[in-house]
Amino acid sequence: MFGSIFRFELFYQLRNPVFIVTALIFFLLTFGAVTLEDIQIGSGGNIHVNSPYAIAQTVLIMSLFYMFATTAFVANVVVRDDESGFGPMVRSTRVSKFDYLLGRFTGAFVAALAGFPRCP
Repeated sequence: MFGSIFRFELFYQLRNPVFIVTALIFFLLTFGAVTLEDIQIGSGGNIHVNSPYAIAQTVLIMSLFYMFATTAFVANVVVRDDESGFGPMVRSTRVSKFDYLLGRFTGAFVAALAGFPRCP
């Protein structure tokens, strides 16, 4: 049961428009920061854009903001069943609570991990 719940949650999150828009925004932001001089993330001055310090700083800042963006598309995992009225049906089946919660969490977590590498 864990595998089917995990697969459902993973594909649900990957098809979610919020996930797609978030991944696209983060990709364009980091791509623009690296290729255009007008977009600057982090410190400027005499530091080259492709220096190790600038790259580490860009990845650090994008990681910080991605943690908040991840909350936007993973938070609905917690309340989606109860809001749609499907929660009592799921709880009345023979799916164990551990498999259900672990499958939902793991699917959302893997989707969040899949979105972060889109920041070059």
